[in-house]
Amino acid sequence: MAIIGIIHKYGAAIRDHNLPFAIAPTGASAVLLFAVPSSPLAQPRNVILGHLIAAQMGVFMYELFKHVEVSLEWLPGALAVGLAIFFMGLTNCYHPPAGATAYLAGYFSADVKRVGWWFPLYPVLPVVLIMVSVAMIVNNLVRVYPVYWFTTVHYKHPAESHAQAPKVETSKEGANDPDSDSTSSRSDPEESSRSSSIDLENEVNSVAGNEAEAQVAWMMARIHELERELNSLRPHHAHASRVTHAKTCQPEYLA
Repeated sequence: MAIIGIIHKYGAAIRDHNLPFAIAPTGASAVLLFAVPSSPLAQPRNVILGHLIAAQMGVFMYELFKHVEVSLEWLPGALAVGLAIFFMGLTNCYHPPAGATAYLAGYFSADVKRVGWWFPLYPVLPVVLIMVSVAMIVNNLVRVYPVYWFTTVHYKHPAESHAQAPKVETSKEGANDPDSDSTSSRSDPEESSRSSSIDLENEVNSVAGNEAEAQVAWMMARIHELERELNSLRPHHAHASRVTHAKTCQPEYLA
C-alpha cells in the first residue's frame, strides 16, 4: 500500500494529467494477501482476474446508465456487483474485495469518468500486479505464496503422501512375543493415520464438486482427521502415565 501511495503522490504523469491510481478496494485485498495468504481467495488468479472482471462490469454499468435520472444513480453500482459475482463464479476466481471495485466503477465514480473504458487496465491492473508482487516477496520470507497459480486440481495435500506410504507388517512368529506386541501397539497409530488419510481422500473426492469446494472440504476433513488421531492417542498416554505413577510409588521391598 505504501508503494501505491508513493506512486499516486509523486508519479509525474499521474500528477500532471490528474489520473487516478490508488483505489480503495486494494486495502481489503491487502488483508487477504498478507493475513491469510493460503486462502484460495488470496491466490494471484483470484486477485487479478477478480478485480479485472469487477472493474469491467462496473464500467459497463456506468456507460449503460450514465444518462439515467439522478433518482436511479444507485442502480448501476448494484447491478455491477451482481454481474461481477456472477462472472467470478463462472471463472471460479472469487475475490471479495473485487465487489468494491465493481461498485466503485458503477456508482458514477470520478475515477471512471476520467479514464472511461480504460479503468480495468488503468489503474486496476497495475495496482493489483504491484500488490501480488509485493505479497510474493514478503510472504515467502516466512511461508509459501502462492499456494497455486491457476488451478487446485493437481494440488497434492499431505494426506496423499501418507496414503501412499507402505504398511508395516508383523510376522506371525512373533505373535506371542511381548516385544512384538509392543511394536504392534506402537504401529497402530501409524496404521490408523494411514487409513484415516485414505478416508480423508475419499471424503474430499465425494464431497468436492469444484476447486473452491475441494479446498473447504479438505480443510474440514483434515480437522476431523486430527480430532480422530488425538482421541486415539489419549488413552495410550493416560495408561502410560498411570503405569509410571505406579512404579514410582512402589515400596522398596517390592522393587
